Amino acid sequence: MKRIVLFLTVLVLVSAAVAQKISVSLHNELNLQTVLITPVSGHYTIITEDGNFALSPNQIIYISRVGDSVRVRDMASHFGTWKRISIVGHTDNDVIRINSIVPSFPARIYDENLVFYVDFNRLMAINIVDIDKYIAGVVEAESGPSAHIEFYKAQALLARTYALGHIDRHKGEGFNLCDQVHCQVYKGRASRNPDILKATKETSGQIVVDGNRDLIVAAFHANCGGQTANAGDVWVTSQDYLVSVPDSYCRNMPGASWEVRIPIDRWRQFLIDRGIPAQDMEPSQFAYSSKEREYYYVVAGKKIPTTDVRTFFNLRSAYFSVDIVSNMVRVRGRGYGHGVGLCQEGAMQMARRGRTYQEIIQHYFQGVSITHYTDVNGFDEDINIVDID
Repeated sequence: MKRIVLFLTVLVLVSAAVAQKISVSLHNELNLQTVLITPVSGHYTIITEDGNFALSPNQIIYISRVGDSVRVRDMASHFGTWKRISIVGHTDNDVIRINSIVPSFPARIYDENLVFYVDFNRLMAINIVDIDKYIAGVVEAESGPSAHIEFYKAQALLARTYALGHIDRHKGEGFNLCDQVHCQVYKGRASRNPDILKATKETSGQIVVDGNRDLIVAAFHANCGGQTANAGDVWVTSQDYLVSVPDSYCRNMPGASWEVRIPIDRWRQFLIDRGIPAQDMEPSQFAYSSKEREYYYVVAGKKIPTTDVRTFFNLRSAYFSVDIVSNMVRVRGRGYGHGVGLCQEGAMQMARRGRTYQEIIQHYFQGVSITHYTDVNGFDEDINIVDID
């Protein structure tokens, strides 16, 4: 029998904006068994197949997996056990706390609605939330609370573009997205800087498209070290809009430079394992100078992708030079991350210097356009919570 999502009817009744909501699996990396929920603000009701239960502010509710069902109780009594429950807010300021008890995990705060059911041998916790509030949560998780509002607008466009481009990623599992890195980090409600939600709402519906009106690969990283990378030099696929551009804005920022020292014997073995006769080489022959981003580290006339060096030695970036100091290999690098797309520290500095979010996007993504998602093929005015079979 196909999965029936009973809570959808309830949410339609209590929310006129249901078309702009998204479903996100919370703590998707954990084997949830028991959680504690507490309404923080607003007005909440537990919806079950047998009836409804109003929740009081700060009331503590335990929700646990019992076989293939969900048990609900408070500190004094057992409410019941059902296949699925929905915790639905009724105001514009519904906020709820979730604390994972088994396994133990710190509490997080979420906007709007929750749904619980058992699947994949665990308790599933799904946040049904306004997409702009979700995007704001992602922006805060990915970029912190201390930037200019124009930066947050640019980051919101990338987060929204990514979310809509992957809206069906977990369709077969019964929700749109999860809260992990491959779907975008989402730690709940954006609460540390009101400009984040403001920036998200002021750019509501806006996404970034390429020359064919397709959603772009909304790549970003912490710091490019003064020059972003070509997508094709880092990943398998190139993109016309993800090409290397100079970036003077990030050069004096915290992530702009770094240095590590590696024992010569370890470096030598790394080269030997890649077919380079390093056992007969003088350490000075390992030296390598990079004036700009290079795809290869060249030694003894042979090439090793700089991305391979970065991965093996867990370097901050693949933009580096090599020399020998005190019988150690000194790797002096620039930037932090893969270097493709938007440089966050550079974009933050651009915003502080008066650049608009449109200018920021156009600087890091060549030949792209900012438009509303309804102008893109495959989207209409509605964003479905989940595409139910």
